Amino acid sequence: MSELDPTTRTAPAEGNGEKASPELIRAALGQVYDPEIGIDIVSLGLVYDVDLDDAGLLNIDMTLTSPYCPLGGVIQAQAHAVCTPLPGVKDVTVNLVWSPPWDPRVMASDEAKLELGIY
Repeated sequence: MSELDPTTRTAPAEGNGEKASPELIRAALGQVYDPEIGIDIVSLGLVYDVDLDDAGLLNIDMTLTSPYCPLGGVIQAQAHAVCTPLPGVKDVTVNLVWSPPWDPRVMASDEAKLELGIY
């Protein structure tokens, strides 16, 4: 199975059986930035799980930096938009979850920790 660069936003022809891998899905989600922090949601550790079933439903479990994040709807919409064109994806559901609570000291990548000033 060949994987597409998520920035091309082109999906293969319908019915050829290709299915986006978890790595490709996370790469696509890496294009979504928290607008208040300026770091992508994957590096921040906000994406907890991705699951693309055989019917083409992509479920994304993610959290936000705060339950009161005023731009949560924007982040959800962007996550939906970057994943919709991926191979094998027919529909996307972005589930906001609050457990476990987001902790950048544990969940963020080393690069994100440096940008956030966490050592």
